[in-house]
Amino acid sequence: MKSRIFFLPLALAAAFALWSCQSIGSVVQEPSVSLASVDIAGITFTGVDMIVNVDVENPNRFPIPMPNINWELFVNEAPFLQGNVSNDQSIERQQTVTVALPVSFTFEGLYRTFASLVELREAAYNISLGVTFPLPVIADRVFNLDFSGVLPLPQFPTMSLGQMNISRIDFSGIELAWGINVENPNSFPIPFPSLNWNYEVNGVPLLQSSFAGAGHIAAGAAGVALISVSVAYADVLRAVGAGFNAGEVMSSLSLGIDPQEIGFPLPALNGVQGILSVAEAIPVLRMPEISFQGITRRALGLNNLQFDLIWEVMNRNSFALDINEFNYAFTVNNSLWVQGRMEDPPRVAANGRTVIPLNVVIEAPAIVQTLVPIMSAGSNVNYNAVGNMSFLPDLPGLSELNIPLDIRGSSRIRL
Repeated sequence: MKSRIFFLPLALAAAFALWSCQSIGSVVQEPSVSLASVDIAGITFTGVDMIVNVDVENPNRFPIPMPNINWELFVNEAPFLQGNVSNDQSIERQQTVTVALPVSFTFEGLYRTFASLVELREAAYNISLGVTFPLPVIADRVFNLDFSGVLPLPQFPTMSLGQMNISRIDFSGIELAWGINVENPNSFPIPFPSLNWNYEVNGVPLLQSSFAGAGHIAAGAAGVALISVSVAYADVLRAVGAGFNAGEVMSSLSLGIDPQEIGFPLPALNGVQGILSVAEAIPVLRMPEISFQGITRRALGLNNLQFDLIWEVMNRNSFALDINEFNYAFTVNNSLWVQGRMEDPPRVAANGRTVIPLNVVIEAPAIVQTLVPIMSAGSNVNYNAVGNMSFLPDLPGLSELNIPLDIRGSSRIRL
């Protein structure tokens, strides 16, 4: 009798337990889990922020707890990152919610793990998810989800150079301008980089500076910067050397972008400067050289003397110079011989030399009487020429050049 009383509760407990499991299994319906999307929420040179959206449907007539999600990220089929997401919220009855799973990483960490990616433009990736619910009966059930995609890898911006333009030129120097195209090959915008530039003539550095970029360059687009370089011919001639006798000289512009300045993730490129270097020939203008070559007697009369005042103009340029005006006042031994303006002055050919004999007739008896013994003795006279000579260069864009004259010296009067 005692043994029957002892075993009856155990049998009832076992039956109750069996009934409870069957009842719960028939009441709890398995949630539906699907992968809605994998979005790249943000991408820069620094890294990537991804959002994995998982749709979870609760078909039950009562709330169920939010799932636990274990995830692992593979790059080129090799494991890279893993994590877990869980919270203590619930999904209301017969509702569908989207669980947003954040996945973030830096490109520096990616390249440190996968050195082979450095030379590539993109990498294949896969995200594997294991979704579980803390519910009776299905607690051990794992819902597996997978997504595969292609991850764009950051590319260094490239530059191309437009045609060199001369924005200003005169006999003091030249101002050059280049349009610089900075192309962004990435699928995300980048800040317009600062450009470091160096300008050389004949291999000698003349100028260096930087252009501070502003704004951003859109994905797959190009931004344009204008770089101006102002060069003094005095500096050019010092760089080329005293023996320079050509109308142009080779120059070069070198441009660089500092990878650190734009946050590029590859340390191996830090300090890169010579990304783009171009050589161009630039014209070098030379001031015409005006010199007084002496006094030559043409005729000797009883009451007058005729002389030629010999001027020479040297043009070392590759274009002609038209003398527009020649105004002069010429004094010998403190006596004014002549002053005026030359009519129809000549042209000085490109890379040429022109001699200008300026005819002078002296009729003042006092001057004539003073000069005759000086010429007979072969003595020198002191002269002073003041005035100006202006030129019209035969080169588009060049304005009139005016050179003041104040030449002093001593010379014999050639017979």
